[in-house]
This record gives sequence, structure tokens and C-alpha cells, in this order.
Amino acid sequence: MLPSGKLAVEFAKPVIHALQEKGISKIGAGEFCWGAKVVVELAKDADIQVAALLHPTFVTLGDIKGVKVPVAILGAEFDKISPPELVKQFEAALKAKPEVVHFVKIFPGVSGSC
Repeated sequence: MLPSGKLAVEFAKPVIHALQEKGISKIGAGEFCWGAKVVVELAKDADIQVAALLHPTFVTLGDIKGVKVPVAILGAEFDKISPPELVKQFEAALKAKPEVVHFVKIFPGVSGSC
């Protein structure tokens, strides 16, 4: 993960814990582009209860295999960074984990970019 991504995860965790201390028990996170890497890291540790990844940059198949919470992944038909083939691999990995509720969609005719 990029150093800034690791830093973002470390910034997010105290915020999540502070919300939990105030009695908030359901926390979700969604991000676009490189921020999706931050969200997937939180989803792997179950620091959040639901995740949404849009044009998920820097996210790997290994990351997706580690997700422990419900997740939505939204991709674009024309995307060099998160190509449909990769998003389909993410979907296949999630289908192999029936305990993880998931939704994956590739939007036809749409271009993805940062």
C-alpha cells in the first residue's frame, strides 16, 4: 500500500473507535479511486461493518479475499486502472465466500479515471 494509504488507515481507525465509544455500532465506508484501498483495509480488519469501493485503485485480489464485511464494488466498462477483468476476478473471489454479502456491478459505456 502507498505510504499515504497506510497513513489514511491509521487516521481513520481512531475516528471509528471514537464513534464506537459514543455508541455508534454500525459504521460504513465508501471511497473512490485510491481511497478504495483504505476502505478495503478497514474491511479486512472488520473495523467497519460495510464497504463500498468505486473504481478501486491499488486494490488487489488478495485484498478482496481478505474482506470480512458486506461490500459493494462498482467499476466501469472502460477503465485501465481497474479493468472489468479485474473487477470480475473480485466478484469471483467474493462468490467463493458465501459469508460475505456482496454486490458487484460494471457500468456499461462508462469510463473510469482518476
